[in-house]
Amino acid sequence: MHASRVLLVAVGSLFAAGCTVPMSGATPPTAAAPASAASRYNTTESRIFDLINAERRRQGLQPLVYNPQLDRMAKIQAANMARFQKMSHNLPESSVPTLGDRARYVGYMFGRLEENIALGYPNAESVVQGWMGSAGHRRNILDGNVVETGIGIARSSAGGLYFCQVFGRQLSDL
Repeated sequence: MHASRVLLVAVGSLFAAGCTVPMSGATPPTAAAPASAASRYNTTESRIFDLINAERRRQGLQPLVYNPQLDRMAKIQAANMARFQKMSHNLPESSVPTLGDRARYVGYMFGRLEENIALGYPNAESVVQGWMGSAGHRRNILDGNVVETGIGIARSSAGGLYFCQVFGRQLSDL
């Protein structure tokens, strides 16, 4: 990518999504995942969850609740982006190429569904800061119409860290 920051926001009646890469000068991830990567990712996902909810509380919004279906969706997308080394909301190469496909795959009956993705941030603080600095990502994070979330992080064979956060509200909750 030629730009130091990429923002892709797709807004529809039920979907809003964004993606970002760190501004130049950010520390890139190391080329090889350390042996403790799995536990670190769990800790990083937890930290992202806490930071996102802190941002929501600052704006007077209810914190998001962990949802295992949204978490599965986020982990699927992060793993597929890492596998294909491509940061995109839609991955035609995948068996579940779109956000809607992933929702159907995990059985999440959504009334509202949004997704933030990112590539190359070294830690939870920097990815959340990047998302909050982007209008589309910020809108997803601070959307009072979403009440649940899931987070996934995966490292590609080239070393890039791919992040995905899915936000939702079940159809039955509308």
